[in-house]
Amino acid sequence: MTRIRSSRRLRPSLRRRLAEHGVAVALRAGVAVLAACGGSPAGNTAATPSPAPFTPMPVATAEPVHIETNGSGDKYITVVQRLTDPATKRTRTAYALRAISSQADIVGTRSVVTFDRPHIIFRDRQSKELVADSPEAKITQQDKSVLMSGGVRARAEDGSVLTCDTLRYDGRTEKLHGQGHVSLSGPNELTLTGNYLEGDIRLDNVRIAQHPL
Repeated sequence: MTRIRSSRRLRPSLRRRLAEHGVAVALRAGVAVLAACGGSPAGNTAATPSPAPFTPMPVATAEPVHIETNGSGDKYITVVQRLTDPATKRTRTAYALRAISSQADIVGTRSVVTFDRPHIIFRDRQSKELVADSPEAKITQQDKSVLMSGGVRARAEDGSVLTCDTLRYDGRTEKLHGQGHVSLSGPNELTLTGNYLEGDIRLDNVRIAQHPL
C-alpha cells in the first residue's frame, strides 16, 4: 500500500489552539493507558470508545475467459472422463460425452464447460451403463460433476427409464441426483414419481421423494 505524507505547516492560530489543549490531550492519553492496563482514573468510569472497524478496499472481480468450439458435419465435441482405481491402479471410463457444440467459462482455477444437446454414457465400476440425453449439460472441472438440464431422459441397461428436469452426476461419489418431475419406470412396468431422486448409475438402488433427500 502506498502511503502519502503531508508536508503542509500548521497555521499559527491552530498551533496556539493545540498548545492550550495540550494538557487535556495528555490526560485523555493517560486514561486510555490505564484502561488498557485494567485500571481506571479516580472518578472516571467511562469506557474507552472502540476504534472504528476497518473497511477493506473493494477487490476487482475477474471476468471469465470465454472459449467456444463448434462441431461441423458429422464431427462432434467429445469428452471422456477417466478414473483410476486407488486399489487396483487400473484406469476406467467414468463417462463419455458427445455434443454439437460447447463453450467454456474460466475464472482462475475454476472452469465450467457448457454443452449443447449432449449425449452422455455413464459407466459404473462394473462397466454397467446409463445413457442420458438433454438439451444442455455443464461439466465443472473442479469436482468433475455433470449437470444435465432442460429435461433429461436416461435409460439403464435393464430397460429402466428415468425422466426429470435436471440430473446431476457427482464425480466424487459417482451418484445421481435428479430433481423436478422425477419419474422412474422399471422393466416390471412399475413407475415411481416424485420431485427428488438419489441413486446409482444402474438405477437399481434409488430413492425417490417429494422433499429433498
